[in-house]
Amino acid sequence: MSKPKVQPAKLLAVLEPWLEQRMSEWHDQPAGNNKVPTLPARNDGALNGTAVIRALIPLDPTGETTPSDTQHLYKKEVLAVLNAAAEAQGLGLLKSRAIQDADDAALGKRIQKTVSDLSNLQKVCAEQAALIEMLRSKVASLEEKLRLRDETGMIFRGGL
Repeated sequence: MSKPKVQPAKLLAVLEPWLEQRMSEWHDQPAGNNKVPTLPARNDGALNGTAVIRALIPLDPTGETTPSDTQHLYKKEVLAVLNAAAEAQGLGLLKSRAIQDADDAALGKRIQKTVSDLSNLQKVCAEQAALIEMLRSKVASLEEKLRLRDETGMIFRGGL
């Protein structure tokens, strides 16, 4: 029979005391720019989620936490707690695929609206350009009629 999977709430119960200890160690360091993060970090300077789970496994009194529970770090409530601590220590944040997908969808909608707005503006600009060209043609025609009237004294029926 397989082990039951730990849920985000149960994970938080183990994570929060561990995280409080890491933050306490962080704050106990002398103030300045030489503080070393007490949370596990990857080579790129971001929080290492797998290392967090590995540190929590021996702390779980229920024995339910397994390495595959790293997936639960990306649940909204757990992610918020971890990222707040990581940010305080100057580490890069864990990124949730679900949150990233939602951000991408919102960005996609903004891009679509911008493209639609641009299309509408292009249509208005084309209409304005056509109107300007028609008015230029009309002005040129009226200027020519005025020139003819001034040169010949000819009167045109229906005004200029």
